[in-house]
Amino acid sequence: MYRSLLALLLSLFLSTVSSQEKLFKIDYKLALSSETSAQTDTAEDGSMALLAALAAAFSEDDTPQVQAWVNRDFIRVETQGIMQNNQIQITDRNSGHSYMLHPSVQAYTKTADATDKINVHDTGEDILVTNTADFPIRLVADTSKTIAGLPCKLAVLEFESEEFDPSLTQDAKLEIWYNENLPSVYWGEYAYLKDIPGAALYIGAFGIGIEASTVNEIDFDPTLFEIPENYSLQEDIYALSFFDMPLGHDLYAFQDSTSHLIGIRDSNQQVIVTPRYGSINEFIGTHAVVTNTEFQYGIIDTDGREIISCEWEYLAQDPELEIIFFSIDGKTGVMDYHQHVIIPAQYDHISFFAKGHASFFQDGKTGLVNLDGHIVLPPVFETIMDYDEDHIIIIENEQYYVVDIRSQQKTTAGYAYLLLANEDNLVVALQGDKYGYITKDGKTVIPFKYDYATPFYDGIAAVNETEGEDALYINTKGEYVQPEEGK
Repeated sequence: MYRSLLALLLSLFLSTVSSQEKLFKIDYKLALSSETSAQTDTAEDGSMALLAALAAAFSEDDTPQVQAWVNRDFIRVETQGIMQNNQIQITDRNSGHSYMLHPSVQAYTKTADATDKINVHDTGEDILVTNTADFPIRLVADTSKTIAGLPCKLAVLEFESEEFDPSLTQDAKLEIWYNENLPSVYWGEYAYLKDIPGAALYIGAFGIGIEASTVNEIDFDPTLFEIPENYSLQEDIYALSFFDMPLGHDLYAFQDSTSHLIGIRDSNQQVIVTPRYGSINEFIGTHAVVTNTEFQYGIIDTDGREIISCEWEYLAQDPELEIIFFSIDGKTGVMDYHQHVIIPAQYDHISFFAKGHASFFQDGKTGLVNLDGHIVLPPVFETIMDYDEDHIIIIENEQYYVVDIRSQQKTTAGYAYLLLANEDNLVVALQGDKYGYITKDGKTVIPFKYDYATPFYDGIAAVNETEGEDALYINTKGEYVQPEEGK
């Protein structure tokens, strides 16, 4: 109601009072003086080089860093990443009312039309606080320059360096070049611009500032100074969140800046879940794991409904299967989304399932379990590194072995490294400092002559015969091929 009435009154006022008033549109871009640019190559720290890179990048981009629309009655200023970071401020000069618009969250807040910039510097012995309002602005006579095709005069705000920042090696002087035929423009932390008899077209110090690139006179557009109807009033800007994390399904997690709790909103900024969670994971399918403020786990659907209440010690979804890993008293089990237990919570850890099996840990040893919860291999192995339907690769006393799942017996001697090769009966093996390929029962198929070798993908493996050379490609017979030739 308040927003609608405000928009109506402002629209009526704009249309009746200012319909004939022209607007001046001023585009500002980051600017470095020639002297400052010359210092970037010799500066000991990277700050000057960074500024130069920013200025170069901005000069290639047609988007101004600051845009202002101004006449005798109104001011609108949009910033793009240098100052208020993609915000819009609209000000009614006559009433003194000013509002900050936040497009990323479709909200607005009441604000001062401008404030004096304050600098706080810790000297090590004391805290030095200075305010631009403490230093008078001096208008410099008989000094002029042309900016954006318009004649400008100079105003300066001077102060001794130790009054502002003792680390500075020279006295500070803020230069303001202004055109007195344009209405003054001020916003944010630039209240001192109110005292300038015209619009500032350059503001800077030490050769670094913003400068008008274009100034155009345009027809008055009342909508520039209206608050959009879909924006909501926020009493406290710190209650807003500007950081959205994609969750999938065009949903985004956002954090309330006051409570620090997490909620969900959609791509239209409509809140789906009010901020009440400590964390929200990305959706896997139509479900996402969440935690409450007491670090208890639950699962929600894309409508924000808790299908599993936040009362679990730990929950994790398998990205491939409709199952959930859960923990009770430090032990892990598996259940479905109806909370039907598939594997009781009795193991120290269970890995994600692959090829029908998952490795599990119990009392410092590793075994294999299947999707029915049946133990395929008991936990008797030091470490299971890899497996398929019939064999596993284990580490024992720093040596790698292939073990037959059915017999639970080793089928190879020990190697420095083994990895299933994704092809037939082959295994990548490291013997000494050379790679080759063996069968699962330990027969050498491709000699140990490579500095590096990969498993096979679509019948082709990448190998290096000498360190640093380009990769070569072989088939399962060890013959050199081009990737497109296949087996």
